[in-house]
Amino acid sequence: MATQKDKKSGKEFQFTSHATISASVASGGTINGKVARFVGVDKIPYRLKQGDQSSYFDITKVETSSIVRTDDGVVYIPYKKSNWQDMLIGNNSDAKSRFSDTAYQQISSAFAAKISNIDGDFLITQIAEEFYTASADAFVGPVTASYELRTANGVTQSYSGIDNGTGVNLIIENNSTFATHTNFLIGMSQFSSLTTEVSLADVTQSIFFTSSLHNFRNTGTISASFTANPSAFSFPSSGSAVGAGGIININSSSAADGSYRKFFIKGRIAGDADSGSFYGFLKNREIIIYSSSVVVNSGSFQFSPSTNLVTGPNDATGSGVFKTLYYASGSNGPSGSFTGSGVLNTAPLGSPLHSDAALRTTASYGFYHVPGTDATVFLASSSQVDNGGFSVAGGTMIIPRFVRKFNL
Repeated sequence: MATQKDKKSGKEFQFTSHATISASVASGGTINGKVARFVGVDKIPYRLKQGDQSSYFDITKVETSSIVRTDDGVVYIPYKKSNWQDMLIGNNSDAKSRFSDTAYQQISSAFAAKISNIDGDFLITQIAEEFYTASADAFVGPVTASYELRTANGVTQSYSGIDNGTGVNLIIENNSTFATHTNFLIGMSQFSSLTTEVSLADVTQSIFFTSSLHNFRNTGTISASFTANPSAFSFPSSGSAVGAGGIININSSSAADGSYRKFFIKGRIAGDADSGSFYGFLKNREIIIYSSSVVVNSGSFQFSPSTNLVTGPNDATGSGVFKTLYYASGSNGPSGSFTGSGVLNTAPLGSPLHSDAALRTTASYGFYHVPGTDATVFLASSSQVDNGGFSVAGGTMIIPRFVRKFNL
């Protein structure tokens, strides 16, 4: 059985039919002395999915049920000859986009003629190594995991909105590097002490999606769904109902100051050899969805972006910068807001704060003072508790609240 050693990595590759490779796996055998297993498309290395070989690679051409990986990080990827040929020289191929029509016709015809005697269903195997760095321009490094939630047009950061009957669409923008697959958990699993509404959904994406559309609703037990294109590489399928949120009163002791349905989303973003698994999940992010009946109030405040607890309050009272804040109707705060206990990390917190009347855009962190009033200044930032009084992980709440009151 023929083998060839890669000059760069030193690994040996077995050259034989894919039927033989599959038979070896099925019988519990080895390939090149290494344990081999059938794997899913999530294990296809970065070089093909996003790296230097991705320009010609088409994952829809892969025989996904017959991918094989050995324990030393070598992946055997099979294509039917007809699909392989179409991937390389078909109408949607990278080759067609790179050459003039005349040159493309000559090259594709010559290539097709060379393999015309091979049956269309014959399996051709491409072999790829994980973490294979071919050159400085084809570097494969460790995964850096990062994502952001934005409005459906992808422009504005957003973790909230008002459900007027069709839900609120948010884009998960995946900014990670060297990533090959992801999964996101959506629901209400944040609190160990919460005994109701803990439904959690796992959205598994076996290829790297730069963005996925998620729809969050304020009604129903199952109140979120997602869309990813192409949906064949996401599970559950696009449009499926996934995840349940829980109703939180802004004033934990009363619904009179408004409420919202709360979701958490957290993710795991992985790369070659499933390398993201060692880093655990990304931090939870809180999502707030208001009902169509929400009463929106607003007020103009003097603002200081300072986070200094000593000088910040005075910075706000002397500031010439004015900002308008929008929030669900409250009872005890300035301009119809709800300011909560006024004690940092002590429930009830104040109103979640937004910078637009649709409650989509997150307000700025800092100190706020109502012009012309007494010297009471409110700090708007994240907190270690939520409006329900439950502890949350640091960095969870992107949307600021009034979390502290200063009487100067």
